[in-house]
Amino acid sequence: MAEAPVKDRLLKGSTSLLAICTVALASPAFAQTASPAPNGSSSDKGTPQDSAQTSDTPETEIIVTGIRQSLSSAQAIKKNSEVVVDSISAEDIGALPDRSVTEALQRIPGVAIGHFDAGVDPDHFQPEGSGVVVRGLTYTRSELNGRDTFTANNGRGISFADVPSELLGGVDVFKSPSADMIEGGIAGIVNLRTRLPFDQNGFIITGALENNYGDLAHKSAPTVSILVSNRWHTGIGQIGLLASFVRSEIVSRADGLQISNYGKRVLNANGSLGQAPADGSLPAGGKFVYVPRGAAMRSQDFDRVRYGYSAAAQWRSNDDSMSATFQFLRSDSREAWTEHAVEIATDNVTSNGDSQPYPGTTFAFDDEGIFTGGVITAPNGYRADQWGAADNVRTPINGLQSNNIVRAVDQRFLTDDYGAHFEWNATDRLTVKLDYQHVNSHVNNTDFGIWTSSFQNVDIRMNGNDPAYVNFLPPDNKGAVLYQNAAHPSYLDPYNSYYRSAMDHIEDSDGNEDAARIDLDYSFPEDSWLTSIRAGYRYADRDNVARFTSYNWGVLSEIWGGGSDAAGASVGRGGPVWLDTPVNGNPATAGGSPGPGEAFSFPNFFRGDVNLPTHEGRMFLPASLIQDYAAASNAALQIGDEWRARALTGQCPQNWVPLAQRCGVVAGTPFRPGEINPVNERTNAAYGVIRFGNPIGKINLSGNVGVRYVNTQRSSSGYFTFPQTTYTCTPPQNNQPPTPFCALGPAVVANANAFQNGALTPIDAKLKYDYFLPSANVKLEVGGGLQFRAAYNKSIAPPDFGLTRSFYNIQLNTQDQTINTNGGPVAIFNVGNPYLKPIEGDNFDLTAEWYFSSVGQLTISGFVKELHGVLTNGTQRLSFTNNGVTFPAIVTTPLNATDTGHVKGFEVGYQQTFGFLPGILKGLGFSGNFTYVDSKGVKQSTLSATDPDVAAGNIASVDTSKLPLQGLSKYTFNLTPFYQNGGLELRAAYTWRSRYLLTPRDVIVPFAPVFNEATGQLDASIFYQVTPNIRLGLQGVNLLNEVLETTQVINNDLVRRPRSWFSNDRRLTFSVRARFGN
Repeated sequence: MAEAPVKDRLLKGSTSLLAICTVALASPAFAQTASPAPNGSSSDKGTPQDSAQTSDTPETEIIVTGIRQSLSSAQAIKKNSEVVVDSISAEDIGALPDRSVTEALQRIPGVAIGHFDAGVDPDHFQPEGSGVVVRGLTYTRSELNGRDTFTANNGRGISFADVPSELLGGVDVFKSPSADMIEGGIAGIVNLRTRLPFDQNGFIITGALENNYGDLAHKSAPTVSILVSNRWHTGIGQIGLLASFVRSEIVSRADGLQISNYGKRVLNANGSLGQAPADGSLPAGGKFVYVPRGAAMRSQDFDRVRYGYSAAAQWRSNDDSMSATFQFLRSDSREAWTEHAVEIATDNVTSNGDSQPYPGTTFAFDDEGIFTGGVITAPNGYRADQWGAADNVRTPINGLQSNNIVRAVDQRFLTDDYGAHFEWNATDRLTVKLDYQHVNSHVNNTDFGIWTSSFQNVDIRMNGNDPAYVNFLPPDNKGAVLYQNAAHPSYLDPYNSYYRSAMDHIEDSDGNEDAARIDLDYSFPEDSWLTSIRAGYRYADRDNVARFTSYNWGVLSEIWGGGSDAAGASVGRGGPVWLDTPVNGNPATAGGSPGPGEAFSFPNFFRGDVNLPTHEGRMFLPASLIQDYAAASNAALQIGDEWRARALTGQCPQNWVPLAQRCGVVAGTPFRPGEINPVNERTNAAYGVIRFGNPIGKINLSGNVGVRYVNTQRSSSGYFTFPQTTYTCTPPQNNQPPTPFCALGPAVVANANAFQNGALTPIDAKLKYDYFLPSANVKLEVGGGLQFRAAYNKSIAPPDFGLTRSFYNIQLNTQDQTINTNGGPVAIFNVGNPYLKPIEGDNFDLTAEWYFSSVGQLTISGFVKELHGVLTNGTQRLSFTNNGVTFPAIVTTPLNATDTGHVKGFEVGYQQTFGFLPGILKGLGFSGNFTYVDSKGVKQSTLSATDPDVAAGNIASVDTSKLPLQGLSKYTFNLTPFYQNGGLELRAAYTWRSRYLLTPRDVIVPFAPVFNEATGQLDASIFYQVTPNIRLGLQGVNLLNEVLETTQVINNDLVRRPRSWFSNDRRLTFSVRARFGN
């Protein structure tokens, strides 16, 4: 599929910008002044730790006063560093509407971000950005002030999206680390620098108030921040104190439109559609075509609040021989979102006879036999209500069944980071540094959704790269079916929707770490070619306890059953529980009131730029109810009990029940033993570095050579679990055939019940590994601002903790497809691998850099990475015996691949101010960068520690070996023109990345690879210094109303067709910033 021209994107969405500005300006607010950025001297040493814990005397610090000075500061860090590094300063972060570190990082060469909550779930858009990729890889290490930092989920690093950008003094991305840096980043090390009191001459207080307005959400939200800092000269030396606070809120919205599940079919000579033969043969007179099975639409409302607290204390002795620093940071990110979605249940469409043209119509196809338009319908299969009373025959014979989902997610990510650093110049040449850190992190996540269901046909007309025309149409009623009859014609009538299913998920994870290090630095005389020798030791002890439930989907009612007691005997009326059905929790008795429901009409869908598929809307569980987990759970339980009694006493429920009511949970919790996974990791590391450099004639050769030794011991514990499940087979009604599982006979059913008896067997696993990690960084300065670098380092990226869990959740799969394929029940599940080792990388860098002014540079960086032991999935056929019964199993587990992968590319950066231009034009300037990345032989990974469908053993529907590396865009660029003259500052930033693989396996059927098509975004800002202390600003994000497109791979030739489109807010922020003091 051709990528939409950038020109077309630049012309979109500009017509209503003036109206948005008017609304935003109506709600003024404060914003934070950028505080002084740390100077580049510490980066000369090539270690991010020093930059956070020491600063030069006030006489040499650089005060950020505008765009030019911030670019100058970042350029000085890059130029003077011994390693390859790119930086952004406090002013860079604050001058654009980057509300999180993730958004700020996309301005750096080689860095790209995504816009989905998770790669394996391309249905849930994230307006603020997520998923940092450096040089095409996700193997990054996150640091805070040169120390380890993390979020206590199943990963290793901190979620950059959760850190308020207002707390930071700068961000450094180290691309060729030296041996004194903490191991763990193959793609690079991202170090977040908070502010320190010695960064200032004396007392300062800065305050900010902002109003953030989104034009799709039509809501405003405030941001407030304050920073106070002072330093004093006392009899015991200099003392500095700093404290800051920020509360940042963004209310936003994203709309999505989707074409679902292309399937390979046979177009017969008579125009009918048939199934493609499994052997790949083409029936005579037929033609292979690809036809979707439905469509979907969704609207998500987000409310994210970030709280940030930071404090710092510094002391320096009067003779400058000793200094100490204490730092604290609390990052408290809270996000709640609610979703309304209408999705055709394409798995049901497939199992009930597959999609067909509406009678009397035909489908249109392009030259490749791929669907371009038509009205789609399908049969609905067995309907239990057709055998009941005449007034109960409601389910239509034909019509696509939809999942009408309302879902609420409430998340909190809390991290407290404490750091202490002491530095002593023991002699004129020997410096001793001591450092200690403690991190506490907690993650809470409650996720609950309830599905109602309705029936409709869908008219789809493809529109090239632009959103398709999608229109949901009422199905035809045939025979005595009463669905959407004259008395109940509307989809907003509860009569035409029923309660289908529910799904909940809970996470409650904790992590903590204690780390200590000592560093020695011995410097040589100035006339020596050797500069210094460094050596050090670091110890870290991290505990992580992930409490992460499965995604607990279960039925509430369905068209194929109902009206049955716990033993399976028919009682009451058949069929599902419709929204107008009186509910009392007992299918055998009448009475009660209809269950809860409310209409949702998808207002202002895509700003009215696309057809509204649902017209008037659909019926959902009330959004206010789904946001109350306890109340919504109780309502869902009663609905499920109205359809079918849960189970006999002592048996596990057959319907959906809340997580805490499942069989086998740990008392007082919603977690089963296998869902609680503690991991401990202890690391000992030692390093030695030789630094060198002195002029040789007119050139200067400098750098460092070193090696780091790392020893890690990891232990994890868990269980072999055989969940307690009771299988029952009742005689089918109305001459229907038995299910394939029940057709195997009573003996197999009895064995399955004996196998799934709730047994638990503990597992303890330990792993020890060590590595020598050499590194070398050489810089050659030849004069005139021209310099060259060459660097090599060996690095490792340890696996995420979620992949190293010790657990076997051995659940038999008795679904029809599994029985038919395997001849009997098979346990299909995924497991962690506590014996996973780190990915290894050999990294090579070459650069040419020309610095022709304080804000003027042209740089070219080339890089090559060789990867070993990349993590991927492997599948084995095993057998398990429990309670005297043996069943086969298909087990999917993460493993280290034996292949060697290669990633290569280059980065080009340019910036310049045009002070040579006449008059007011001399305020113009430009900064930009371009990155090219390519990969070869990197094993494709379908890993996700939290993906429920990996656990089900579902694999991609095409050959993933032909796909590019996930998350890798071959081309990215940033263009940032700016203007600064007097008190006026203008800046625009356009960020673009080419198509990339979002996931090699979608989280839902047909488990196809999904690409994110090329996308770009324009942000801009205007600031004016009203007085020496007050600054006003207006910032805009997504000003061109970018519509993001994804495509689905539909066959092994990697042919792609549009899958979805997403639209989100254009966001404006009006700010007032104040700064008083030195």
